[in-house]
Amino acid sequence: MPLWIDSLDFARNAREVCGAVQIADLPRLQDMLAVPDGEINYVVRGSQDQYGKPMLKVVLDGQCQLRCQRCLQGISYPVHLATRLLLVRAKELDEFSDDENEIDSIPAEEHLNVLGMIEEELLLSLPFAPMHPAGECQPAMAGYVAHEMVQAEKNPFAVLSELKRK
Repeated sequence: MPLWIDSLDFARNAREVCGAVQIADLPRLQDMLAVPDGEINYVVRGSQDQYGKPMLKVVLDGQCQLRCQRCLQGISYPVHLATRLLLVRAKELDEFSDDENEIDSIPAEEHLNVLGMIEEELLLSLPFAPMHPAGECQPAMAGYVAHEMVQAEKNPFAVLSELKRK
């Protein structure tokens, strides 16, 4: 269910919205997941920076089951994110440079989709190619990973690599 706010009014009046979104309800995230279970708790607070510019503070907490790019099994990935977003009017967006400021900026909108913004921030915070630490993948006996491990053991360069370590 979409949640819409007028972002500038929300920030000027220091409003707050909080809740939880089911991971299954975030469509752009689905390709990265092993299992679409769980939820992400969120808090979005409006405020102004020290110069009086409107901002949103977004806090996300939860857990995702990402898909390991090595073994394609699930990785439990904790989400703990706190970010500040400067609200910039569309006409000022071209002039504004993120290099000048450490705070990310988004366009100020009268109808800002809060859940869409949460999904975007979550996607930006996730690793590009999540993988288990080396040696922790669960190889499938007849699958790709087991085959690759056997091939690596037969590789003549693997023998040379072992000699180099001695």
